[in-house]
Amino acid sequence: MGKGNHSKSKYKNKGWLDTLKSIVICGVFGGVLGFFIGDFFNPWLKSDNIFIGLLKFYGLIILFVIGYIIHIIIHEAGHLIFGLLTDYTFVSFRIGSMTIVKEDGKLKTKKFNIPGTAGQCLMMPPKIKDGEFPFVLYNLGGVIINLLVSALCISTIVLIKEMAFVLEVILLLTAFAGILAAVTNGIPMKIGGVPNDGHNIYSMLKDEDARRGFYVQLEVNGLQSLGIRMKELPLSKFVLNNNADVSQPLNTAMRLMEYSYHLDHLDIESAKTCLLSLTEHMDRIALLFVNEINCERLFLELVTDCDKSTIDRLYNKKLKKYIKASRFQMSKKRLMMAYEIYYTKDINKALQFYKEGKNLASNSPVKGDADMELMLLDWLKVKLL
Repeated sequence: MGKGNHSKSKYKNKGWLDTLKSIVICGVFGGVLGFFIGDFFNPWLKSDNIFIGLLKFYGLIILFVIGYIIHIIIHEAGHLIFGLLTDYTFVSFRIGSMTIVKEDGKLKTKKFNIPGTAGQCLMMPPKIKDGEFPFVLYNLGGVIINLLVSALCISTIVLIKEMAFVLEVILLLTAFAGILAAVTNGIPMKIGGVPNDGHNIYSMLKDEDARRGFYVQLEVNGLQSLGIRMKELPLSKFVLNNNADVSQPLNTAMRLMEYSYHLDHLDIESAKTCLLSLTEHMDRIALLFVNEINCERLFLELVTDCDKSTIDRLYNKKLKKYIKASRFQMSKKRLMMAYEIYYTKDINKALQFYKEGKNLASNSPVKGDADMELMLLDWLKVKLL
């Protein structure tokens, strides 16, 4: 028992260190940015009219935010560019909920979102050769492009002497936004429990399990995008080593893939056992995964014991908010359909969620996952008959 408490305390301390690191880095960057703003923008910000002064100040903040949003797109493009350079194959490119996918040899636009993430570039990794595959440049690509664009913005300001002040402001703030994006993605750390690109590289360089987890996630997503179902893949692909720490994000994702494998087979008991192995580590698992795990725990509880107190505890305000934010995900329509069938017993609402889930299928960027969700929706519909 003492060892378990010590381990738990160690992970809590590590979580605080990760949070502190991100706060310090952002704080230092904010201080540097504030210094430059004070030096460069102060003459422009000065105004006898307080309202005009505030308007200018908030205008700078808005321009910086716009610059950062642009750098999110640039960052994901960097992953794409360096992925292609290292023999990865394009699968999908997402900014917000807008997702570009390659389907039947053509690029198509679909809608999909993952709450807590601004964008994502997913690619199929090349075949493993001699136990190795390229991962450093793919992960570092976004940071490299952010820095290159920032350097280009600053060089333009320096080289062009007679530049309009407004253009100088836009270029300088865009450069700062790019540097912030590079720093927060390049310096190894976890933000909200989720590892950034630098942390992924650091983990994979020192840990074979992390490399395997990263590779399998990209490979499985690529295969599912081609229409291959989880149940068609070998279970051994997802099974972790006995001593693997399931709270580590790459391992958590692997365990959730194993869960999907059992769910695709409609093996509810094995799916439940799989999720149970994660619940005892919930205080150390990234919030993004905690929400997903709780959604699936709620689903399994609904279709098995349907204990009212357990359902009420799981289906709290935070989870309701997360489910609402995940409106483009078929799994959430499946969950709400089960809720209406087993908990509220509202058949009309259940059929409405069934219809919404069906309508989302053609818009899903991952065909194999969509086919599994269609199967589960139909499985639930049978319960209504």
